[in-house]
Amino acid sequence: MKKPNRLMTFLLSLIGQSWAYDTVDEVQEVIGKNAFDNYERRVATHRRGAARLTDSLAFQPGLVALHDELNDTWHYLMALQHRARDLGHPALADSMKRAADNTVDVMTAVDQAAEQTVPAPEVPLTR
Repeated sequence: MKKPNRLMTFLLSLIGQSWAYDTVDEVQEVIGKNAFDNYERRVATHRRGAARLTDSLAFQPGLVALHDELNDTWHYLMALQHRARDLGHPALADSMKRAADNTVDVMTAVDQAAEQTVPAPEVPLTR
């Protein structure tokens, strides 16, 4: 797999471009490399952060921020879907639509989790 060197990456960024791979194998390889090369660091980082949470309300700011990031991701995927369709790439557009739909599912679950951070009010016992 040919990879861009730092100079090429920098030069492309100056003109608003980025590196694109020529084969499915190259795309799969770079996605896998990005995921697995950073796996241990990401696990450690997020576990350290989670270990500092002390009660349900402590989860809330992160979940609210995550929901906002997912919302932005949904808008990005929808924009990509529309552009792919405009350029005559229906299979790519359909993949973007599925990714956007899955993002809505994740966003809904995060929304529900954020709501569950609010402690339930105590209900007084009555006779």
